[in-house]
Amino acid sequence: MQHLRSLECFVAVAQSKSIRAAAETVFLSSSALNRQILELEEELGAPLFERHARGIRLSAAGSPRFQCNK
Repeated sequence: MQHLRSLECFVAVAQSKSIRAAAETVFLSSSALNRQILELEEELGAPLFERHARGIRLSAAGSPRFQCNK
């Protein structure tokens, strides 16, 4: 079930392009959601998002995974 929750978090962040907004959508704190994403990235061995001062966006590795999971 944890893997399903991680995928739900991944899709929420990809759709909202915001950790904070996605956290509200999936009823987690921003830090808990960020941990879910970091654990998923570690498990997959690739960054799913590019993090910038102005937000977050899908990486080259994250984009095809989002298309498969949305």
